[in-house]
This record gives sequence, C-alpha cells and structure tokens, in this order.
Amino acid sequence: MSIKLKHVWQKPGSSLLYFRRRVPDDIRPLLVAARSPHAGKSHIVVSLQTSDPRIAAPLISKLVKQTSEEWEQLRNPTRGDVRTQARQLLLQHGVDPSDPKGTPEALDYFHDYLDDQLPQSVREDENIRHGHQLDRHLSPAHRAALQLTQDRREFTLADCLDQYIAARPNGEKTARIAFGYLTGFLGADRDIRKVRRSDVNGFVSWLLTGGHNAEGQAIATTTVSRYLNALKAAFGRAIRENELGIESVFARVEIPEAGKDAKERLPFTADQLLALHRGVDAWVATKGWDPLRCIVVVLAETGCRLAEVAGLAAADIHLHAGVPHIDVKPHPWRSLKTSASTRKVPLTPRAMVALKEAHKLANGSPLAFPGYTTLEACAAGAVSAALNKWIGGREGLKASGLTNHCLRHTIKDLLRAVQCPSEISDQILGHVTPGVGAGYGQGYPLDMRAEWLTRALPLP
Repeated sequence: MSIKLKHVWQKPGSSLLYFRRRVPDDIRPLLVAARSPHAGKSHIVVSLQTSDPRIAAPLISKLVKQTSEEWEQLRNPTRGDVRTQARQLLLQHGVDPSDPKGTPEALDYFHDYLDDQLPQSVREDENIRHGHQLDRHLSPAHRAALQLTQDRREFTLADCLDQYIAARPNGEKTARIAFGYLTGFLGADRDIRKVRRSDVNGFVSWLLTGGHNAEGQAIATTTVSRYLNALKAAFGRAIRENELGIESVFARVEIPEAGKDAKERLPFTADQLLALHRGVDAWVATKGWDPLRCIVVVLAETGCRLAEVAGLAAADIHLHAGVPHIDVKPHPWRSLKTSASTRKVPLTPRAMVALKEAHKLANGSPLAFPGYTTLEACAAGAVSAALNKWIGGREGLKASGLTNHCLRHTIKDLLRAVQCPSEISDQILGHVTPGVGAGYGQGYPLDMRAEWLTRALPLP
C-alpha cells in the first residue's frame, strides 16, 4: 500500500516527517503585522513527531485546514484586527502610532517599506501619488497604517461598538441597542471625532419624541439615560485607548424632564399573589405544566430576576440538597446584573414542584428551560412578554398593570413586613449591601435565608 502526501518533508538523515507549506506572497507582510511566530519565513515547518505516513496524514490535513483558516482571517480581518495590526506595524518600524510625525526618520523608512508592498505597476505609475490613491492597492492592515501616518484613519461608531464589546462583554446587550439607535440617527460610518454635541442633543430628542420608530412611541427618560450611559462608557473608552485627543460628547448630557415619566413598579398584594397561584393551579389542572407556568412560580417564590430563572442550567438546581436551592451564577448564554447577583437562593415547596416539572419538560437537556434558552443566548425578553400578557388576563389581576418583574418587588416588601434583616434580604434577592463590613465573610447560612423566605410568603 502506498500513501501520497502533500506538504510533507524530511530532513536529510532523519526519519521524522515534517509538515512544510509555502507562505503565499500576500500573506508574508500580514504575518509581520500580526506578530506571528512565522513572520519573516517563506515556509511553515512543523515536526509531526512520527515517521509513519499513516499517522502523519491526518495531522497534515489538520495543519492544512488550520493554516488556510489563519491566512483567510489575515486576508479578511475584522475592524479590530485591522487596527491592532496597523498599530503593530508602525511600532515594529519605530513609528509612534499616536504621534507618527514625531519620528520622521522612522516614518520615512516605513513609507519605503509600504512602497515595497505595492505592485510594481503601481510603484511605476507617476499618476498615483496621494495616500487615498494607494489605499486600494494595500492590504487592510497596511492601508490602515498608512492612514494613521497621514491622520486619515477613521474611528467609526461601528469601530467604537466593537471595541467596547470586546472589552466589556457583559454590557453587550444594552450597548448594541444604544448603538443601534445612534447609528440609525447618524449612520454607522460616522467617525466618532465628527459627532457633535448638537448631534447628541438631537439624538436624545429623537428618542424622546418617538422618531426612532414608525409608531412614534417615545422611549422613557430612564431608558434613554441607560442608553446614554452605555454610549458615554464606549466613547470614553475609545477616546482613551486610541488616544484620539478629544472630549467625549456624551459627558454630562441633559435629558429634559428626566425621571418625571417613570412609572412606579407596584408590588403584588397578598391577595393578588394568591390570585396568581390560583391562575397557575387552574392552568395546570386543565392544560398541565409548561415552562412559562414553571418560571412564574419560581419568580413568585424566590424574587429572582426573570433572566436568572430562565437562564438556569439543570446543574444549577439542587432539589435534594439539605436545603433545596438554586445556584444563580453567570453562564456564557446569560450574564448577571452585578457581582452580588451570584448567590444561592432557597426554594419553597411550591418552587420545588415547579422545578421538578420543568426538569421533566426539559427531557434531559443541560438547560432548565431549553425552549427559551440555548447555549448561546437566553430569550428573557420573549418570556417576559408572554408572562406579562398571561398575568394581565388572570382573574383578580386584570387591569392591575402588574408584571412579572413586580414579583421581585413583592418579595422585597414581604421580607420587610416580617422584619427580615436587610442583609439577609439582600442575599436572597442579590442586592448589594452597603457598608465595608458587608464584604467580609460568607454571609448568612442558607437555612437561615430559607427560614425568612418561608416566613415572608403567604400560605396558599
């Protein structure tokens, strides 16, 4: 039997096989910009640690796939990759990216280097002289580096968002919404250095008057404030990390009538909470348990946030522990609001029943509610909309304006009513307890938290 292998090589006098692949001409300068260990080499050579072609064959196939993917990424980098590679190119040639003209000799040398990256026909064309005429003949990283040296490199709103999300993944959801509205108002290609204070004020007015949607539905001032905070953080980070030398136009933005349109989040009364449970019981009696009814019961019995429950993993649920509880902790598909949100929450008997039924419905999934959560994302918004509609249709709750989030406020009030210590209440609900001493120790035992929660909840 014979095996024919491509990209294989043997050193003279050695039985070991090596993977050897030529680096394409257009990739060589990109490897330098990316600080690759293969920079400056004409071939990639990797020992396969075997002399058996049958063992070498799958290893070579894997390395071919890997190098091809790396080269394709270099040819089509993300905006963030381009910025990083451009700055690295300048630094490697002794040019300060924040002040290219401060090192004139190094800058001249770098421009000579860029000339070598151009096709010969372009170098010989006397009609092509200006930087913008050369852009289309250079790789993305080399083009961005040239633009930096000529103060032509733009930093767009899209760049700003990408950089912010890369550094602050927990803020991605709000940042994407905020930038989605901003780019709808200004355009994604707007350089952040060209955004003016008048643009920001116009943007705020646009949101408050409903100009962002066809129905003309305004956004509440509290929500606008949350979006502005995300934009302020993203702009501030971009200005600082990229040394743009400008002031953030999102600093100290005033929102007309701020807070005056806020609607008070009312809690359920004891009778309304019992009406909710009667609604669940009636539904289960006729239609059986389903994920939404399981979720709303857990919300009503624990005071957890909706995403904390909908995004539970099966392994987060401990029904047979000494004190039955759920572990609320961050997951790749669902982050938590604050560090204090990571906690163990005791379960009441009613909550345990709901989670047992949810386990049956999940049918072996690693997620507690696979109908609403995947390993990539948690659709808490869809759950909220469905639950709020259902709650508003129950007998004793119609026209109440109560939502699923009101259940969290309800638990807080019920704990207050039985004079539960504030620190225990905070540990149940995942609130930050003020004061230096609150950060010491492990907090109150789980059984004590369970005792206070049981005492607070009204009997069925």
